[in-house]
Amino acid sequence: MAQTDRQLITAWWSAAWTDGLWAAAWSKSIDGLTAEQAAWKPPGVAGQRHSIWQLVLHLIFWRESWLRRLATGQKPTPDETARLNFPEIADRSEGAWAEARRRLADTQQQIAAALASVNPDADLLMHFLPHDCYHFGQINYLRAMQGLPPIE
Repeated sequence: MAQTDRQLITAWWSAAWTDGLWAAAWSKSIDGLTAEQAAWKPPGVAGQRHSIWQLVLHLIFWRESWLRRLATGQKPTPDETARLNFPEIADRSEGAWAEARRRLADTQQQIAAALASVNPDADLLMHFLPHDCYHFGQINYLRAMQGLPPIE
C-alpha cells in the first residue's frame, strides 16, 4: 500500500528521533551530554560558531514558533527571532540543560502529533525534517570535535 507524503514524513520524523535516518538517532545525539559539553563552542570567529545547546534552542524556537503559528496564526516577532534564534546560554547549569532537552523532546512529540493529524495546515511542518537533520548533523560533528565517542 502506498503511503501519502504526510504518512512517510510522519514515520521518518519518529524514526529520526528513536532510530536515526542514516545517522545517529536525534534523542541519542543529546543524551548523556553534560551542560559543559553542550555549551562548548569550537574555536573560530566569535558569534559565528554555535554550541550544541544553542542548536537545540534554535530547534526548539522554530518548532514552538510553528506549532504556535499552526494553532493561533501568531508568528514570532522580529525581536523574538533576534533574541531566540541562536541565543547565548545565560544559565549553564545541568538543570537548565535538562530543561532544554525536555523541551526538545516535547516539541518532537507535538510535531509528530500534528503531522499525524488530519489538519491540512500541518503540511507546513514537513519542512522540519530536513532542517532538523541538518542541525543534528552539526550536533554530532560538535560531539566529534570534543572527542566524544560516536553514537552506535
